[in-house]
Amino acid sequence: MRDQGPGADPPTIPVPDPPDPAQVPWPAPPQDRTTAMPPGATPMPPGATGETSIPLSPEPWAEPAIWQPPAPPKRNRTPLVLVAAGAVALALIAFGIVFWPSGSESASGKGLSSAGSSTTGDGTAGGAGDSSSPGAEEPGEQEPQSDAAFREQAQAVDGVLADMGGTRSDLASVVADEDCSVSGIERVLESRRSQLERARALDVASLDSGAELKDALVRALEASVESNERYAAVAPGCPSPSEVSDVNQRATDAKNEFVGYWGPIAREAGLPARSGDDI
Repeated sequence: MRDQGPGADPPTIPVPDPPDPAQVPWPAPPQDRTTAMPPGATPMPPGATGETSIPLSPEPWAEPAIWQPPAPPKRNRTPLVLVAAGAVALALIAFGIVFWPSGSESASGKGLSSAGSSTTGDGTAGGAGDSSSPGAEEPGEQEPQSDAAFREQAQAVDGVLADMGGTRSDLASVVADEDCSVSGIERVLESRRSQLERARALDVASLDSGAELKDALVRALEASVESNERYAAVAPGCPSPSEVSDVNQRATDAKNEFVGYWGPIAREAGLPARSGDDI
């Protein structure tokens, strides 16, 4: 290009014709990629960065503690367990007592005894199935019954001995004061005969050496009765010592033998221990 001088026209630049809009496509308008504001939202103030913050609720530890009622105390179940265990133990003990072999046999034996016995009008028990005889007592009841029989029999013997001692004193008074009067001797003789019958009827099965004791007592009374009969044969008046010495000696020997059997029985029964002169 050639430089032009002053006053020359500026160069002309050719301008192309604009394209035909029907042939040249125009670029599509830019899409709006912004998000529409929700209704009621506050528009962003000028100068804002576009960042938003969401307010959070206060932290739990930043709030004051709310009072709550204390938890109920736990129930102690130990007493209930102990009560239940005790009830089970008692039930087992009762079961063992009821169904223990010895207990069941004794109970059944008592039931059979009651079922097989009958009662008569006078209150005595009878019947073919009666098991209330002396040999059918329960083992635990034999000892108390034996003790009762021992005491009863010992007291019966002691009663005869007491009467014998009273008759001996009466005879001494009749001999010394009444010179063996007929009425006095007959009174003594009647007492001796009554005591002899009582001695013969004594039950001494529960006494130690009961048979020997009873035999000695009967022999002593038999000799005493014979001696009193000799007194009655000469009454009024008393026989000489020689006329009754033999029978009196037999009575004394039998009494001393009896006292040897009676001493241990009297101590065990709590009764007086007598000598030959006392009876």
